[in-house]
Amino acid sequence: MKSHLKPKMITIITLGIFLALSPLITNRFNFNVGKYDDSNLDNKNLKVSAVSAKIHIDNNWTAAKSAGIVTGNGAYSDPYVIEDLVIDSGGSGSGILIENSVVYFKIENCTLYNSGGNPGDAGIQQLNVSNSQLIDNNASNDNRYGIYLDYSNNNTISGNTANNNLIGIYLDYSHNNTISGNTASNNSRGIYLDNSNNNTISGNTAGNNSMGIYLGISDNNTILGNTANYNGAGIILWWSDSNAISGNTANINQYGIDLHVSHDNNITGNTISYNRYDGISIDSHYNNIISGNIVNNNENGIYLYLSDNNIVSGNTANNNVVGIKLFWSDYTIISGNTANYNDAGIELYFSDNNDISDNLMNEGGLIVSGNLESLVSNKIYTSNLVNGRLLYYYTNEVNLGLNSFTNAGQVILVNCNDSQVSNLNISFTVRAISLHYSNNNNISGNIANNNSFGIYLEFSNNNLVSGNTASRNSRGIYLDYSHNNTISGNTASRNSRGIYLDYSHNNTISGNTASNNSIGINLFNSDNNIVSGNILIGNAECISELNCQLNEFSDNGDCTYGQGDGDNKSTILGYNLFFLLSALFVVVILTRKKSEKV
Repeated sequence: MKSHLKPKMITIITLGIFLALSPLITNRFNFNVGKYDDSNLDNKNLKVSAVSAKIHIDNNWTAAKSAGIVTGNGAYSDPYVIEDLVIDSGGSGSGILIENSVVYFKIENCTLYNSGGNPGDAGIQQLNVSNSQLIDNNASNDNRYGIYLDYSNNNTISGNTANNNLIGIYLDYSHNNTISGNTASNNSRGIYLDNSNNNTISGNTAGNNSMGIYLGISDNNTILGNTANYNGAGIILWWSDSNAISGNTANINQYGIDLHVSHDNNITGNTISYNRYDGISIDSHYNNIISGNIVNNNENGIYLYLSDNNIVSGNTANNNVVGIKLFWSDYTIISGNTANYNDAGIELYFSDNNDISDNLMNEGGLIVSGNLESLVSNKIYTSNLVNGRLLYYYTNEVNLGLNSFTNAGQVILVNCNDSQVSNLNISFTVRAISLHYSNNNNISGNIANNNSFGIYLEFSNNNLVSGNTASRNSRGIYLDYSHNNTISGNTASRNSRGIYLDYSHNNTISGNTASNNSIGINLFNSDNNIVSGNILIGNAECISELNCQLNEFSDNGDCTYGQGDGDNKSTILGYNLFFLLSALFVVVILTRKKSEKV
């Protein structure tokens, strides 16, 4: 009886847990683009408003007034007024269509829905219109556009709601309009300007769209004080130049502010945080100014890709993976920014002739990658501070000595030879001491703890790295494409990898202590190295070798691995003991079951 009850109880408990969690499963976040939802209709307005058929006015305002559709006289002081109507377009055409009008008129407090899905169909459509005011209308649940202006200038669109459409508010070849205080959510594009110039977009809320505010081939517009959260892209520009984007909030999007092939734009004073990828990104253009923004908690705070001659100044870029990143981007000024608590404060990847000064980077610092010509072309000054101390970036120097690194917060040598870097204590950086294309240097007696990389060599040969302490890093001592170096007498403990060779050959690793790491010494695609006389205790894996040939291992204590024969074997301390105990455990269980049967 008991044995039958137990499975039933498990089934009942499982079913109960499933039912309890089912609301969480079914209420996943989605954009709900263009979906009809009558909950967005203003029920209060529905009760008090008149019900109307669709309205089409083609500069025949007098007839419309005679028919009782409008009031007013079309003057600035007494505009024509269409107000308090509810229009169901029945799935075709536009709710209100105004064409070829230059008189003053106002459409106010109307509810328009279920317009057609053909090009041009909208809750409110205006073609070749000036001097209109669209105020406090609800143009939601239309199949194509909520509000659509085509070849229409000097109009005001204010306080409207345009949700659950393909595009909430759409301007095409329309100039000098004001779009303010509107809500455009749950559309494919919230507010969209196409070939439209000199417009002001201010104080709008554009959330849960694929694109919050989108400008295509649109110049000299002002995008001011809008909130564009929970979109695929908060604010996005394509082929749009000389726009001012300031004081906006673009949080929790895939991309915050995203510019493509757009130049001479001014991006200032925005708050762009918690976006999945980039806070501010510029792709393939030039002469943009990015200044005074707050870009925190993104993957990249500010990201320039194939973009030259930009200015990045006075921004705060904290708690990102990379605060400010240049990827194949040249002739950019990066000055006066604060980039704290990122994995890297500033990163230059194959980016040339950039000017880096007066930036503050706590717990991060600078990371550079590229060929020699690229790295020596950049000007990086000691006015940059890492953890309150000086960033030293030396290029093409020889015989640097102890006095060359006073109060160092980070040291980077590029094409520097016959120099000595000694007795420094550098912590909480991306790379404490890094050498690029630098040969015959002596790196000794330094403490490089709690960094991403303690000591980093790239394309650097015949260096001596000795007597350093590099602990609690991701990589204690790391060699990348670096050959004929001597790594001796160092302590590299409590790292993910104590000493790591990557595509590095003919190095000598001897007399080091690499203990309590995930891997004590790690060789990857690295040949003809000598690994001898090291103390390797308490590592999860003492030596790891992958895709290597002809490495020599000797006198590394209890770590008896290898002849470097390329078989990619490894000895893991405690590995055999684990299986011995497991086997013993199985034997005990089997013996106990056998005795129970007897």
